[in-house]
Amino acid sequence: MKLTKKEQIEQKAMELFWKHGFKKITIDEICKKANVSRKTFYTFFDNKNTLIIYLYSKTIDQAYAEYDKVIKSNISFSEKLEKLLNQKIESTQHLSMEFVSDLYHPDAGELLTFFNQVIEQSMQFMRNFLIEAQKTGDIDPQLNIDYIMFILSKTIELCGTKEMMDMFPNASTMTKQISQTFIFGIAPPNKK
Repeated sequence: MKLTKKEQIEQKAMELFWKHGFKKITIDEICKKANVSRKTFYTFFDNKNTLIIYLYSKTIDQAYAEYDKVIKSNISFSEKLEKLLNQKIESTQHLSMEFVSDLYHPDAGELLTFFNQVIEQSMQFMRNFLIEAQKTGDIDPQLNIDYIMFILSKTIELCGTKEMMDMFPNASTMTKQISQTFIFGIAPPNKK
């Protein structure tokens, strides 16, 4: 099936952004890769930031649709955790550390504002998930959810530091390590 001009722009921009970050990538590079003119680009997107927000929003919406299916599924809590963890890792599989660095950069302006809103949404999702798990007895009822959310929030802040980014070869590995530590602590994940 042939892609529309807009889909060509989206596909090539996503490949470029996810691999090289977005600060270095120009609209001209996107247009060249997508085989479209600048005029065509501006027919669909006001600027590069609009495109980045559009692409990242689309990715986030798809991820939340998948997370929602898992949460509503009739499987055990531990199976839900495992599926959510795998989906989280898969969703970051193509993101380079350059992309992560660009998102956290203080000069990212409206993109940083957008990214912080995405983090807030994610934190609310996690809080609701944990509260529900507490109600159903799937996690320790004595667990202080505010404490867990505070630790998670501080960990997410650390993801934007050079020290943290230097520890991992890519965003997927970083996400996996953080998520597994958060879920399992330092104990090995359960083997089937």
